[in-house]
Amino acid sequence: MKKLTSTFSFFYRCFVLYTLVCFALLYWFPFDGWFWGFVMMSFPIVIAGHLVMLLLSLFARKKKNVLLPMVMLLLGCVFMSRTYQLRDEEQEASPDEKSFKIMNYNVHGFQHSSGRNTEQLNVDKERMKEWVTGVGADVLCLPEYINYKGSGAMDVTAAIERAGYKDVVYLGKTKFNQPHSYWGMALFSKYPIVASRDTVFEMQNGMIQADIKIGKDTVRVLSVHLFSMTLRLNSLLNQRTFKGLMRESKLTARRIKHGFSNHALEVTALASWVKASPYPVIVCGDFNETPYSYVYGKSRSILKNAFEQKGSGFGFTFNEAPYFIRIDHQFYDKSKLELLQFRTVDSVRFSDHYPQIGTYKVVRGD
Repeated sequence: MKKLTSTFSFFYRCFVLYTLVCFALLYWFPFDGWFWGFVMMSFPIVIAGHLVMLLLSLFARKKKNVLLPMVMLLLGCVFMSRTYQLRDEEQEASPDEKSFKIMNYNVHGFQHSSGRNTEQLNVDKERMKEWVTGVGADVLCLPEYINYKGSGAMDVTAAIERAGYKDVVYLGKTKFNQPHSYWGMALFSKYPIVASRDTVFEMQNGMIQADIKIGKDTVRVLSVHLFSMTLRLNSLLNQRTFKGLMRESKLTARRIKHGFSNHALEVTALASWVKASPYPVIVCGDFNETPYSYVYGKSRSILKNAFEQKGSGFGFTFNEAPYFIRIDHQFYDKSKLELLQFRTVDSVRFSDHYPQIGTYKVVRGD
């Protein structure tokens, strides 16, 4: 028994060392390699491990073992703001000429319920369009946007334009991918877009930059959709054999590894666009990264995260397995913008993502 206790103690100390490495990476994010990405992503598991150790120690005869897991958990509290916000959702801010709302919403092609019959699917699309156009946002950033002009339920652009969004920028608009038959990413604005550009990372993934005139001020909005890892987590969870579980686990790990490598390059391009802006900047969209990642840390080092400043609860944004993750984000320039209100609308389940809405106000003009 003594030997078993000694072995367990050794492995726990190794776990403590691993934890310190994980914390250091999250705090300084010095490496962008895929291996370090896996280490940072394990933060919730690390916290859960020390919580279990603390509970075991509390019920053990010798209470001295309580100290180490308690210290690790206290150190982990440094990152609590990324995980959970203990505040009630604040009331809508009173609008004025400088306040405006931005919504980022991965709309999943307006066809999340693809397994249902066509008639019901079209009903869901109409309800989704009605919600998006009636939510009251001034700027819509819509990854995985799809439109077929004149096709009834799938003519989304016509409905959005009728709701007052007169200016639009499409990602990768070419003669082979025109708005009458379009799949990619779109940014719609009720305010004038005075300049824009975009860059495609891969297929429908990329960045849209729009300089939007709001009153006497110009705000630069960057709508992003980073590389999609396309994880088949339901397939992984539904495996009934060890061989199948190992096959799906390896495939999932390979896709995550590839995603980390792509995201590191993409966030470098994003950072350069942010730093080059002469205007107040808001970055929003589907990052496909949790708050425990190199990409999140890099973005957080140059801009404030809206959820951390005004969010509530966990703010989970994914409406499929594993559900308990936040991979959609809004970041903003706190020196030039005031965040009045921010919320994740998890009651809206049309897509495999939940929409996020931030209300901002320019505090220093350009």
